[in-house]
Amino acid sequence: MKTNRILLVATLALGLGACSLEETPPSSLAPVNFYTNANDATAAVNAVYDISNQVGDQSRNFIIMGDLPSDDMDPLLNNADRVQLWSFQTIATNSVVSQTWQVIYQGVNRANTAIDRIPGIPMDETLKKRLIGEAKFLRAYYYFYLVRWYGGVPLILTETQSLSVGKDVARASADEVYAQIIKDLADAETSLPDKFSGADLGRVTAGAAKSMLARVYLTRKDFANARAKSKEVIDNAAKYGYGLFDKYIDVFAISNKNGKESVFEIQFVGGGSGQGSGMVTYFAPENSPITGRGFGSFIPTMDLYNSFKTGDKRKELFINSYVDGAGKTVNTFQHFNKYVDPAAKAFGDANNNFPIIRYADVLMMFAEAENEISGPTAAAVDAINPFRRRAFGFPLTGTSSVDFTTALTKDTFRQAIWDERRWEFNAEGHRWFDLVRTDRLVPLLKAKGKTSITETHKLYPIPQRERDLNPTLTQNPGY
Repeated sequence: MKTNRILLVATLALGLGACSLEETPPSSLAPVNFYTNANDATAAVNAVYDISNQVGDQSRNFIIMGDLPSDDMDPLLNNADRVQLWSFQTIATNSVVSQTWQVIYQGVNRANTAIDRIPGIPMDETLKKRLIGEAKFLRAYYYFYLVRWYGGVPLILTETQSLSVGKDVARASADEVYAQIIKDLADAETSLPDKFSGADLGRVTAGAAKSMLARVYLTRKDFANARAKSKEVIDNAAKYGYGLFDKYIDVFAISNKNGKESVFEIQFVGGGSGQGSGMVTYFAPENSPITGRGFGSFIPTMDLYNSFKTGDKRKELFINSYVDGAGKTVNTFQHFNKYVDPAAKAFGDANNNFPIIRYADVLMMFAEAENEISGPTAAAVDAINPFRRRAFGFPLTGTSSVDFTTALTKDTFRQAIWDERRWEFNAEGHRWFDLVRTDRLVPLLKAKGKTSITETHKLYPIPQRERDLNPTLTQNPGY
């Protein structure tokens, strides 16, 4: 998404179009005074990107709402709101659920403001088209999280400039929200370049728009369009600069930020910039000296940890010991160790990006859609086998003893894909979404002892604060 430059410029535009439905825009940055040139337009779009970094401190709510209520992650049992989500006892006043709604709608509003205002700015038309395309992508991205987490939500497509606007907007249906998401992404894919470089590296591209569309279609069980859109990305991988790293650990190396496996990442800048990530600290063993003091907030379940097959190198991105301040090795239980920055000395100062879509995910989406349509074809197994080989230390190309073959049944290959997704994308905010969209959330977790879970928990509650402010908002069933 954003490079250092994008992040820094965004801080200058945080008041612009940044209001939630409750906030009044600062008069000093009122749109009528601000949108006059190309620099203003760019700053406004940079501010839309910036919201991703604020969905919880350093994007942590993507993990809390995307992985914690699953069989992959356990919380440190000292935060009642997180424990509610984890134990499927969430209530409408839960602060995580409420904060996420508010912040993401700020992103929607910033995108709306950019989309409304940039067309009237006298500037280069190519740049104008691109910036509007970026804003449409980001609006779709934000609504995609909203509709999956909350169901049908108020579909607001124009900027909010006063307290009265948006207060009485009823929930649109989920289908209506998805239709707008698809429209915005379709517009974006024709407006964005194939790739960026230099200071703009990390901005959204045509490949990112197509990949996000594939994810939307897969979520909707529109397997034909999911297959077609992911295949467009795969067929044009060279044009977009996509590929797989030879080693799984290299995917998360700071030196490979925005590298060939990156389709869409939340950008962070460490080194004392004030724009760093806190993921390292959240995952580090509690009271370890990592980034000053590890929080130990989120740990892998034993079920996930023990599920990896012998020889799977993806399991190597977990740790069960650390070195304390005196240089002594301290043994502990398993911890995630995907996001590592030895240079980070304090919370919120790590240089790690957070992946939203990786190229491996595009390959996986194609394989899943292809299998649903035609079974385990050669094309489907060929999409998965490269990173399957990588997981066990084999070269990406050629053949290996761990390859999937077309001899698998459709059902067996489907389960294999689901297993691969769990191992490949652990701690990346995917698991809850995958379980919901494949209709496994309730039966699978009940079988694993999550006795409180019901069909209610396939959505989160509409925050009570929002319902108090907007009486037209209905609550999701069961809350």
